[in-house]
Amino acid sequence: MSDLSFAREWMFLLTPLPLAALVAWWWGVRSARQRATAVSRVPAARPPYVAAVLFTLAALVAVAAAAQPRWGTRESRVPRTGADLVIVLDISRSMDARDVPPSRLQAAKDTVNAVLDRLGGDRAGLVIFAGDARVRFPLTTDFAAARQVVTSLQTGVLLVEGGTNAALGLEEAVGLFGDDPDAGKVILLITDGDDLGGDPAASARLVQQSGASLLIAGVGTPEGATIPVFDASAGGDVPKLDASGQPIVTKLNEGFLRALAAASGGRYLGSDLAVVPGAIDGRLRAMERSRIEERPTILPVERYREVAGLALGLLVAAALAERYARFPARAAAAFAALAVLLTGCATGAYEANEAGRKALREGNAELAIEKFIEAQVEEPDDPEIALNLAKAYAAAARHDEAIRAARRALASNRPETRARAYSSIGHHQFESDRLPDALDAFRRSLLEHPTDDARHDYEVVLRLLFPEQQPTPEPSPGDPGNESTPGADGTPTPGSGAGSEGTPGAGSPTPGSGSARGTPTPGEGPGRPNSVEELDRQLQEIDRQVARLLEEAGEAPTAAQAYEILRLLAERSRIASLRSAFEGGGDPRDY
Repeated sequence: MSDLSFAREWMFLLTPLPLAALVAWWWGVRSARQRATAVSRVPAARPPYVAAVLFTLAALVAVAAAAQPRWGTRESRVPRTGADLVIVLDISRSMDARDVPPSRLQAAKDTVNAVLDRLGGDRAGLVIFAGDARVRFPLTTDFAAARQVVTSLQTGVLLVEGGTNAALGLEEAVGLFGDDPDAGKVILLITDGDDLGGDPAASARLVQQSGASLLIAGVGTPEGATIPVFDASAGGDVPKLDASGQPIVTKLNEGFLRALAAASGGRYLGSDLAVVPGAIDGRLRAMERSRIEERPTILPVERYREVAGLALGLLVAAALAERYARFPARAAAAFAALAVLLTGCATGAYEANEAGRKALREGNAELAIEKFIEAQVEEPDDPEIALNLAKAYAAAARHDEAIRAARRALASNRPETRARAYSSIGHHQFESDRLPDALDAFRRSLLEHPTDDARHDYEVVLRLLFPEQQPTPEPSPGDPGNESTPGADGTPTPGSGAGSEGTPGAGSPTPGSGSARGTPTPGEGPGRPNSVEELDRQLQEIDRQVARLLEEAGEAPTAAQAYEILRLLAERSRIASLRSAFEGGGDPRDY
């Protein structure tokens, strides 16, 4: 049995006890016989040596059974479970800007690889977009190959057309998910949000209807940077220029990204890419898991039942051998019975715990809860069972009960276990959108046992609770649609409000800019606008309306505000394409 192993080797520390009991019994019997011989010529009864040896063997075998021996193997098809993550990455030319060192794209690629490094049984897919979108690899668990693909990405027009169209990227991402309504689905959009085209509002609705969670990470700074392009005559990189010959400055458009997140029911993670891997990992760990695939695996065969049966047989044989004679070494018999009892108790809790873990792997959260509760009844103070029960409750989206289960593990005398319990509580509080409570739990986890994961979890929630305040665009002086006035505390007071029917600035452009669907200005006829200047005026008017809406909405736009901002930006993209066609040739804002 070269493949013999034990699950609880520490149980063998008990083996000297039955041997010591046998030696003590033998020494006592020998001393008694010597004293009896000295005072009487009648030979003493023969001690039950066979029974003593059998009792000792029974105790030793019971200890071996409690150690849970394993030998032999069997093949089993073990289901791998996890959630599905689709990463939608912007590779437009604006991602070459270097306001995030060494460049926006390189920082984004490093973040994607960090996310892949933290995935366990989950699958990941990648969609890239610029002017159009393409799937670079479908949902897969081959993360080594995925990282190679991510590392090789570059901006330009080799794989996708120039420009920026996040809407198509989100549509491609939704198409990668399966039809299982219970499967965990997450979309991570990484972009600078600059000059996005298409119809992002419709894409936001599509994401929401698919059941996927949309998390958005911004790349860049509000101050922005120029876009480097290679110039052979200059022998190096020079800034990309617009139609008037001025360098194009691309800026992080956080207002748009917040609006897109709000419209889809998702979350904007901010512009600090360091928090993204932890946020994705926390989200995936808390989601309903689906069966991904089944792979054959070789598992050891548990043999404790057979060994425990042998111990029981030896115990019965020892009792028969004794034939009701007085057995002075009652300590050995008591130890044998106790060892068998310990084996039975450990087996009951172990069996229920293993059954719960199996049910959890198969996605049956309710059965897992039942089995872990059964194990907890037998071992109420076992912190591992408590943490397993918390995982099962979380898989069933019963986060309050998961918190109560994890708190039982706080009674452990090991700081590492208490830290895991606090971390578990923090993740359940996070999923319940109780961020202050989650922050406190992660802080306690960090104090109990400082680890990189604990620091990262604490930082993620801290940044979500206290994001960096970025300046919002100021409305242009004299803007006829600006109805916001500073309040007493300096914050803008909403005027008409987004989404108000027939109100200027809430979706209906100011007269002279054309309708929201691009109908010509009165007096110009049904054809195209008369000049590039007219199109520029329409673009400027939309920019002013978007700036005002962003200022009114602040960091938490309503759904109506979010959809209105997205619609205006889609209209701006359409007018910008008309401007390009009007001029002929390439659009200098194709980045």
